[in-house]
Amino acid sequence: MEEHGVVISVSGSTATVRMVESGGCEGCKAAGSCKTGSGGRTLEAANQAGAKVGDHVAVRIDSSAFVKASIFVYMTPVLFLFIGAILGGAVGPDISAALSVETWQALSAVVFLALSLIVLRLYGKLVAKGKGQVAVIIRTEGK
Repeated sequence: MEEHGVVISVSGSTATVRMVESGGCEGCKAAGSCKTGSGGRTLEAANQAGAKVGDHVAVRIDSSAFVKASIFVYMTPVLFLFIGAILGGAVGPDISAALSVETWQALSAVVFLALSLIVLRLYGKLVAKGKGQVAVIIRTEGK
C-alpha cells in the first residue's frame, strides 16, 4: 500500500516520515485513537528516493509484512493466554493443592499474558532498530 507524508529527519539511509491522514481514515474504526489526524503518526522508512527534511514523499508499505506483523501483535497475547491457562491447569495442582485448578489456570493465564507483552515489547525494539523495516520512500512529490 502507498501512503504519503513529510520527512522530518534523515539519518543515513533511513528517514523519519510524519504521515498525513489519508482517505481511508474516514471509515477506520480506530480513527479516534490514532494520532494521524493530529499529525502524530511517524514511521521509519528506507530513503531510496534520497529525500531531504521537509520533502513531501510517497511511502510504500509492504502489505504482506504489515499483515504478518498485525497478526503477530494481535494473536500473541491470545495464544499466550490459552497456553498459560492450559499449563496452569496441568501443572498448578501438582505445585500446591491448596488452590483449585481454576485458580491455577487464571493465575497462569495472567502471568503468560504479561510474558506476551514482554515478547511484543522486544519485537517492537527489533522493528525499531530496522530489522523489520517494511516502509520505503519511493519518490518525492511536489508540495
